[in-house]
Amino acid sequence: MKIKLIILMFALLYFQLNAQPPLDSLLEQKVKIITLDENIITGEMVEENNLKVSVITDFGTISIPRTKIKSLEIISSNQKSISPLDIKIEKAPNLKNTLNQEARWRTISSAMLLGNTLYGVGIPFVLGIENPRFYTASQLLMFGGGYYASSKYTKNMNLPYGRWQMQTTGAGLGIGSIFPLISLIGPENWFSMDSDGKLTIAYLMGMAPFGAIQADKLYNKWNLSNGQATMISSSVPWGFANAWGSLFLLYGIDGPDSEFAVRANFIAVYGACIGAPFLANKFFQGQSLTEDDALFTVFSTSLGFLNSLQILSMIDGGSARGAVIVIMGITNGFGYYANHLIKDIDLDKGDWRIIGLGTGAALLTRLGVGILIGEEWGNSSTLLNIAALNAGWYFTFKKVSKDKQRIVQLNSSSKLSSISISPSIINLSSNPIPGMKIQVSFN
Repeated sequence: MKIKLIILMFALLYFQLNAQPPLDSLLEQKVKIITLDENIITGEMVEENNLKVSVITDFGTISIPRTKIKSLEIISSNQKSISPLDIKIEKAPNLKNTLNQEARWRTISSAMLLGNTLYGVGIPFVLGIENPRFYTASQLLMFGGGYYASSKYTKNMNLPYGRWQMQTTGAGLGIGSIFPLISLIGPENWFSMDSDGKLTIAYLMGMAPFGAIQADKLYNKWNLSNGQATMISSSVPWGFANAWGSLFLLYGIDGPDSEFAVRANFIAVYGACIGAPFLANKFFQGQSLTEDDALFTVFSTSLGFLNSLQILSMIDGGSARGAVIVIMGITNGFGYYANHLIKDIDLDKGDWRIIGLGTGAALLTRLGVGILIGEEWGNSSTLLNIAALNAGWYFTFKKVSKDKQRIVQLNSSSKLSSISISPSIINLSSNPIPGMKIQVSFN
């Protein structure tokens, strides 16, 4: 009996010596977190709870939900144990095992499409080939060449959805840079210099990949998640629309009265498109954003635009400036409010589509009732449409996010169930230190 007791005591001592350290001891440690979508986040751990881990990075404080974490590794610590989350800790696997290529097919198809259109037509055009047979052959060859080149290039590339979005947005901005360039040089000067359009086509062929490469560099530099990349990419049309709206408010329906102002406006609008991603990155860099969080915000912004058009349809004799103010105010307001709604919630894949379907179902139901009762359509009908549309949007969101909120509520309202205190040994260094183990249970 004594021998069994001694063996039991040694066993307990062994497990205590190899137990994980208190969570508090892991705070202020530098950690590397790999998420399920293969994003790598490095920084100092400042918070850990049942829901998330927060780290300070070069781009601000980032909170990562525990359910989104694949692995966590302490990269600067004096402790032997490195698992505060009760999840598998592993060093970054080999590149072949860690690649996220969910958007690889999108990259390949984009290259094929661009090859078939811009390069397939552009190359023989710039070379001055007039035979139509060469144009057809060039398009087909570029179609196939786009596949083989992009397939080989992306074979060992980490290509999550957000990275493809950034590359596509960058390519679009590269192509769009032709407008401020022409404005800067002057349309007359440009077209006199490029009367046959060959210089323009050559410029576009060069700037499309240049823009994609620059955007890809920003993606890697900013260490973006899919949600952040989606939001940043969506900021470009947001910057474009708000820039044009602001200029309209400045000049009115007649526009600027000088050629210089017109040219300056084109440059200003493109500048807003370029600046919007940098502004968006500053705004969203510390926010936990899933892909559906971002898509829900984009959808909500579009809903705001639709609301503004319906409101304007009920107003007779309004000014053009007033109409622009209504559109900009409601559209931007819906986007801001949507971002507020998802601040403490991470929408899962497909959630925003459910919200969109619920929004449409509410409007269709209201229209069906109106037709059934023989409703006379007018301003009152438009108001009912607006009410149904927004009610469907809001309450469907609340329904979809209910379970996610319940998790937070359960953890915030947990009640103490039991507490136990026992002697223990803390292994914070090579020498064991006597201590006390306190175990608290909640229900």
